[in-house]
Amino acid sequence: MMPGETHSAAPGTAADLSRCQGCASLQQNLNEYVEALITLKQKIINTDNLLTEYQKKCDDILLLAFSFEFLNLLIYNFLKRCNNLFS
Repeated sequence: MMPGETHSAAPGTAADLSRCQGCASLQQNLNEYVEALITLKQKIINTDNLLTEYQKKCDDILLLAFSFEFLNLLIYNFLKRCNNLFS
């Protein structure tokens, strides 16, 4: 036996049983954490997809706003020329 080592109880004793129950509890906790992380990962993926969709919609709206401003300027210039013709 090496220094610092302790004798373990004989296999199948109450000490082994409590260690196994502790390991089972730790394994259950680990499984719950893994499940929670997988759920969180899926929520992050869903959020990223939603943000990508909203970004595309914002880009479309921005393009429409620029088009609207351009058309507004054309109408303004057209009306100005019409007023000059009829003045």
